[in-house]
Amino acid sequence: MSQMVGGQEHEPLRDTVPDETNELAERDPLVEVVRRNGDAATVFLKLVMFFGSISGILVAVPCALFLVRYWTVCACCNRPLRYWMLIHCSLQVVQTPVRCMFYMRICRAQHLNGDIRDCVQQMTRSLAWKTNKMVSVATYGWFVLGITWIWHSTSCARCPGLYRLSLSVICTAIARLLATLAVYYYCFPIRADGVASPKPEGASQAVIDSLLLLRCCSLSDFSETTCAVCLSDFELHEMIRRLPCHHSFHRACVDRWLKLHKVCPLCLQDIEATTVLQRACDGDGKAKVA
Repeated sequence: MSQMVGGQEHEPLRDTVPDETNELAERDPLVEVVRRNGDAATVFLKLVMFFGSISGILVAVPCALFLVRYWTVCACCNRPLRYWMLIHCSLQVVQTPVRCMFYMRICRAQHLNGDIRDCVQQMTRSLAWKTNKMVSVATYGWFVLGITWIWHSTSCARCPGLYRLSLSVICTAIARLLATLAVYYYCFPIRADGVASPKPEGASQAVIDSLLLLRCCSLSDFSETTCAVCLSDFELHEMIRRLPCHHSFHRACVDRWLKLHKVCPLCLQDIEATTVLQRACDGDGKAKVA
């Protein structure tokens, strides 16, 4: 049943709930982490993807060169280790391009001041990312098997490098895991009560774009004449963003602020909740330029 709001007919808000529920069900947990802790999650993802790509190359290349050179020589001893190293090298090669692409997409979104959450959501919905997750699970299982084999193997006189290189690969993987945990606790510090410290949550790009945008034709049109973010006076023909609380700021200044904090810099009112309500009442919620 439709409702009359401000002389216009609108569909009830409850009709949109199933779509939102379906979207949440399909959302990768990584997207939720980015939504709740945008800045910290971005730093964490960039570091993990960057060092994951580098370590993948540093492990795969030496292993591949060694196997090409000594595959036949090492056939007489520690046979499981050479097959383990071959498959481990292949798994690293498969994952490295996806990590590099993820890292470059995040850097590009940051450079263009785009929405990191949308970038991560697009990546996590791709077939490459879903395949990479399955390969990662296989890599963990193969890694455990490698530890078992290295534990029951000994160095061979004819091919001592195989045992040493396999042991080095395992130690490198353990060091990378510990480094990942260290980066995680750096980006998401834990308070004394065991709860992660809350991070300031920014507004989505869609909400920012829906805010009222004005061209400064006369200073008398604004209750403020100075941007509270950069402390500079408004100039004629500048683009001014007016928040739902009726405070006005330079568009560039407040847009950067809102990406980090979804509250007004002056009164600290949550602009996202207010904007969603206005969009429900006004229709499409597109930004208006006066």
